[in-house]
Formats: sequence, structure tokens, C-alpha cells
Amino acid sequence: ARGNKALTTQIKNYLTQIGPDWVKKYVDYGRSSLLRTELPSGSLLQKTPSSPVSCHATGFYPDRAALFWRKDGEELHEEVDHGEILPNHDGTFQMSVDLKLSSVTPEDWKKYDCVFQLAGVNEDKITKRDKAVIRTNEDNKTTIAIVAGVVMGLVLIAAMGFMAYKIKKANCASSSDNDSKKSEQSDQSEQSEQSEQKKTLLMETSSA
Repeated sequence: ARGNKALTTQIKNYLTQIGPDWVKKYVDYGRSSLLRTELPSGSLLQKTPSSPVSCHATGFYPDRAALFWRKDGEELHEEVDHGEILPNHDGTFQMSVDLKLSSVTPEDWKKYDCVFQLAGVNEDKITKRDKAVIRTNEDNKTTIAIVAGVVMGLVLIAAMGFMAYKIKKANCASSSDNDSKKSEQSDQSEQSEQSEQKKTLLMETSSA
């Protein structure tokens, strides 16, 4: 009877305290996950001056989002190409929409903008179509050229430094050889003088 009473007490404690606490934690976790929103970073891309301008948004969450081009505040349905929503490695998403330029004159560029809308967020993220902010392959080529120039400059400086070191080392070795030769010549001269002095001394001794 005591065992049944203890078991009943444990079950009651679980149902009235432990169980509800765990349920509340899971509900809170699920709510925070459902309410989580992250706005993307946006950019405008264009391969060549005649290529479509791609409006790219990445890093948003959840995937319930829309991306579209507008002209004078009106959404465009023609001359646009919508891409799929794709996952990123960090759990966020990315998408893009292209605007074809065949019917757009340079004077009308400022009339266009790219709009990103995310579920649960009232404020739209708008990217104006400004030629100054469009990233192109020419920018990449310029960057590559600058990097290549810097690398070539460093290689040239290193080569010049190495050559200077080799020349200096060769000069030092040559100077050392000359000093050694001079020392040998000096020693030979001293030995010759000593030999002559000995001969003279012997001759004087013999004469005496």
C-alpha cells in the first residue's frame, strides 16, 4: 500500500509540476523558432553591360519571402526572371531575380528598385537600381589586376634584394681573398728577407 501511495505521489508530481514545465520549455522553444526572422543583405550584380541586372538577397530566415523588381512603385511581371529560394550552409536562405535591360533606357534606371519582403516583417527592404552600386565582372578584373600588380611588385623587390645580397656577398668574398693574398705575399716577403739575412750572415762568418 505504501509503495502504491509513493508511486501515486510521483505520478501526481510529474503531471502537476515536471511535465508542465517541460511542455512550457518546448512550446517556448518552438515559438521562438517560429517567430525568428533575419533580414538579408542585398546586392546588385551584372556580368556585362548588356547582361540582366540580378538583385540578390542572402542570409534571410525563414524562407517565406518574396523578391521582385518595381518600376515607379509598381511590381514588374515582364522582363524579369525569378530564381528559386536556395538554402545557405548556416540555415538561412538566398534568392535572386533578374531584370532584363532590353527595354530599359539609362534615363529610366532611377525609376527601378528591387524589393524584398519577409513573412512576419512589416517593413520592406528596398534596393535602388543605381549604376554606381552594381557589381560587375569589370570590378573583379580590376581587383585581380591590382592584386597581381602588388604580387609582381613584391616578387621584383624580393628578387632585387636577393641580387643585392649575392653581389654584396661576392664582394666580401673577393675582398677576403685579396686580404688573404696580401697576407701570403707579406709572409713570403718576410721569409725572403730573413733568408737573405741568413745568407749574408753566413758569408760574413765564412770570410772571417
